[in-house]
Amino acid sequence: MAGEYETVTVVWCDLEIAVSYQADWLSSGQWHIELRCAARLPVTQPGYRSHFVQTDAIADAEDVPTFVMAWLDVAAQDPTWLRHLEDSKQLKLF
Repeated sequence: MAGEYETVTVVWCDLEIAVSYQADWLSSGQWHIELRCAARLPVTQPGYRSHFVQTDAIADAEDVPTFVMAWLDVAAQDPTWLRHLEDSKQLKLF
């Protein structure tokens, strides 16, 4: 229904992420997608991200989780994220 957000939970790399979305946000021709996670994600350090995607990039609401998972997979290849993963494995003295 227009004007209402739907929310689903996805699990990516053992992280539980609440994905809220709305099609044709404010009649803009865009999906509005929000990610909420208790941990850092490759697309956001604080665990929250608001993102807009052209309506034609996602066929329907059932494709939103697939889009989000692919987005995270691509972002996880960024050297900054890879460095974060490596640093989180090691003990730091300072």
